[in-house]
Amino acid sequence: MEEKHYFLICAIILYVVVVYLFSRLGKSREIGPRRLFWLSLFLTPIIGIAFYLSSQELKMIHYTERKFKCERCGYVFSEDYPNCPFCEKEGVNQELKPVDQIMT
Repeated sequence: MEEKHYFLICAIILYVVVVYLFSRLGKSREIGPRRLFWLSLFLTPIIGIAFYLSSQELKMIHYTERKFKCERCGYVFSEDYPNCPFCEKEGVNQELKPVDQIMT
């Protein structure tokens, strides 16, 4: 192969790698990485940047849920038991402590 063919192949590979790395930024946006990759690949990364900037950031709603944790074994229960069922099988009466677990 001629030298210009190597240059063209390297340029194409570099272009795809740059587009892939740029598309990873789409994880935090509504556009998503897959859609941003294909837009940037076929319509150039400049158009991809425009789509990236025009899409909104993902909003995660965090809320807490009441759970009950055994301090001995570390198991978390969604229901309130008087004692940890797993520790009770071993002959230990371990009280469960209420905890607020962050859910997404």
